Amino acid sequence: MHPLVVLLLALGVLLAAGVPVAFALILSSLLVIWIADLPFVLAVQQMFTGINAFTLLALPFFFLAGNIMTAGEIAERLVKLAMALVGHLRGGLAHVNVVVGMFISGISGSSTADAAAIGSVFHPAMTKRGYDERFAVCLTACTATMGAVIPPSILMVIYGATAGVSIGALLIGGILPGILMGLSLMVQSHFFAVKHNFPREHPRFLGMRAVWNGLKAAGWPLGVPVIIVVGMVGGVFTPTESASIAAVYSLFVTLFILRTLRLGQLPKLFSETAIQFAQVMFCLGGASIFGWLLAYYQVPDMVTKFITSFTRDWLVIMLLIVLVNVVLGTFMDALPAILIFVPIIHPLAVDVGIHPVHLGVVVVMTQSFGLLTPPLGMVAMTACAVAGVPMMRIQKLLHLMMIPLLIVIVLCALMPWTVLLIPKLLVPKWV
Repeated sequence: MHPLVVLLLALGVLLAAGVPVAFALILSSLLVIWIADLPFVLAVQQMFTGINAFTLLALPFFFLAGNIMTAGEIAERLVKLAMALVGHLRGGLAHVNVVVGMFISGISGSSTADAAAIGSVFHPAMTKRGYDERFAVCLTACTATMGAVIPPSILMVIYGATAGVSIGALLIGGILPGILMGLSLMVQSHFFAVKHNFPREHPRFLGMRAVWNGLKAAGWPLGVPVIIVVGMVGGVFTPTESASIAAVYSLFVTLFILRTLRLGQLPKLFSETAIQFAQVMFCLGGASIFGWLLAYYQVPDMVTKFITSFTRDWLVIMLLIVLVNVVLGTFMDALPAILIFVPIIHPLAVDVGIHPVHLGVVVVMTQSFGLLTPPLGMVAMTACAVAGVPMMRIQKLLHLMMIPLLIVIVLCALMPWTVLLIPKLLVPKWV
């Protein structure tokens, strides 16, 4: 049996048996190295090469900044600003849910963390105001997917390191698509509000004074995305440096300005961050061996030649990539899906003229969409766990509420300017 067949079969069997993805990647790769009589030192070399990237140092700082802000209970401050902006609309609390989700996405970088933070605040409030419990859970889950798209985004950093694409361009390229995702959810919420007569939180727009007061309450937490984006665009920081500055800023704000974090909480936050980073790095190491073997057996070249023998139309290939990633999202978490399949689809996309930044943002958007789909659906599971609602109760409504997000993904896939507009305006040298 050809070693490549053994590699794919072994990986499939291990994943089906419930072996953690990182271990499945490493074990299947070691099996093929043994069968092919390759030196085992290659495994160590490739693991080291895969994680020996300066850009990956941004990850622990993004994790830490998000953990600090979440523990610092900043969601309530963001609610005040969002309430002043959209609380007067029909179904005001649903719109506030989405707007707060957009704000938190610019702070945490993790969709799962966003689902927990948003759900803990909005599920009790929305059910108390007469919203259907299933709608509240589904909206929270859909809103949280923006956490993987709006900077800072953990998945953007990992994608950039895996594909060799500018992380700064990816982060900035996610701004407009993330906003479009939020607006699509607000449009959908309006139709639900009209149909079910959801209440307004205020009879009219509260005025600019209320917005100013909201900005004063939320201004310190919202400094995180400002530091990251402005610092990178202005050439003051690299993505890694901006992540470290954001972590220090978050610590300073929550400890000394807002005083919502205690020194006694820091050991737990640091340990959680270390565990999160170690898990990602271990998975990256395993994916590096696996990806090297795919390249060794020329899988990316074979896939590129096979698909381009049928079509070289970039639109068709982009839609095919979106479809593949949607399918992957139903049974594989976003991180391993990116690590395993990006080395295969990236050469294909570049070969037919798809911009690497455009591809990266669309892939991350599609993988964030996969965080909603069963049986994994980590974001949907988190939203349900916070609300105490079984997953089976929300499935029908969730699939309906996912449609606007899918429409935005397809539009961004077919219209590169939605991703490339802001990077080309702000940092043209990166694209």
